[in-house]
Amino acid sequence: MTDNYKPLENEDHAINIIDSDVHRFYVDQSMFKLSHLIEGIKCKLIDTSRSDLHDEKKNLSRKKWLNDGVEVEVLKVGALGWQKGKLKLKITVEFSPDEE
Repeated sequence: MTDNYKPLENEDHAINIIDSDVHRFYVDQSMFKLSHLIEGIKCKLIDTSRSDLHDEKKNLSRKKWLNDGVEVEVLKVGALGWQKGKLKLKITVEFSPDEE
């Protein structure tokens, strides 16, 4: 199989985990929508529950990592100085179909 991974962009895609040896730590069942997986990963990243993730008043400082971004300075390799800006985490799930 070649390394032909492409992002899954529609969060309504259904996923069925058929590998019985894999740990399903982001989802609690083997079949789910992509949106459920992404939500589970976000909750783990910012250490919050699914209900708190959707509550606009809870964990605002943690949600900055996913929503508005966090104010940072970055020193890029080869740069002459620090650059101020915002850093935001984005979840991308990729799929590589088996070759027929």
